[in-house]
Amino acid sequence: MDIQEAIKKYDTQNVYGSILSLPDQCLHAWEDASKVDVPEYYKDVENIIMCGMGGSGLGARVIESLYFNDLEKPLIRINDYSLPSYVNEKSLVFVSSYSGNTEETVNNLDQALERKAKILVIGAGGKLIDIAKQNNLPFYLITPTHNPSNQPRMAIGYSLVGQLVLASKVGILEINFREIENTVNVMRNIIKENDINRNPENNKSIEFAKKMIGKIITYISSEHIIGAAHVINNQLNENAKNLSFDFAIPELNHHLMEGLKHPEENNKNLLTLLFESDLYSERIIQRFKITKEVIQKNNIQSLTLKLDAIDKNSQVFESIQFGAFVNFYLTMLYGIDPAPISWVDYFKEKLGQPLGK
Repeated sequence: MDIQEAIKKYDTQNVYGSILSLPDQCLHAWEDASKVDVPEYYKDVENIIMCGMGGSGLGARVIESLYFNDLEKPLIRINDYSLPSYVNEKSLVFVSSYSGNTEETVNNLDQALERKAKILVIGAGGKLIDIAKQNNLPFYLITPTHNPSNQPRMAIGYSLVGQLVLASKVGILEINFREIENTVNVMRNIIKENDINRNPENNKSIEFAKKMIGKIITYISSEHIIGAAHVINNQLNENAKNLSFDFAIPELNHHLMEGLKHPEENNKNLLTLLFESDLYSERIIQRFKITKEVIQKNNIQSLTLKLDAIDKNSQVFESIQFGAFVNFYLTMLYGIDPAPISWVDYFKEKLGQPLGK
């Protein structure tokens, strides 16, 4: 069965539609989040905490790596139940849950309220939005018009741009609509080149997917792309049900390369995908070159995605848009429905959590 036929058969919840709509998600999020009224006193903070799990935590990872060198106040991510003990009225806490009912994130919100932190809420409904309304907290209510699959991991445009807008409103970072327009144009070019309905032949993302069949994938990135690589890793796990990991240079240069030798089947089972960028710092570019050499000397198969966008923001979305195509096409090549996450649902049922989306 070819991929176009597989999409008709297996993509029952239109995950592909969410991939094609990522640029529209970003524009929609900009428009709606820009309307959120954030009090001026929210700028008077000493630290920033961004809370979210799974797909709802992806935006924080991207912001953390993309703006790492620009942040003037410490930012940490929380992918757990508890906030750090230092969180108080001088803390700004973002809580993000697409369903609004994620157990860990609701707990984070309760703690933030108890400690009188300044709070910004992001969600498509559920408990988070109800609590925000009850406590007069600023919130961005996601209206997922351009996420037809209704899967949180496929709503990255809403999550990321929504949080970027709120962060800019409190002076954490600076972003303007021209930057969003630039990223949207980059993504639309990626769609034009990789949408199988427009370009069934010489489709780079399909070629990547074919080489990834049956492989354990190791994503290698650095600096501003680290968060984007994790987005792609998350989507690959959930969509293609394929084991994958993401590692960052330079940290991996201090341990991971030694692990390529064993087990001996690594040269058959492992594939590395390297995200290369001319916008990396000079030393990191040099490290990528040597890392590729080490991978080749260990006879490990590798793919390289050379990012072409001219600014870091656009390269982040270039990565995410291309990666979404790759992992979706891999899912079709496996002949499975990308939407259901049966083991996650099984775990939540055993734990007594609401499933939600």
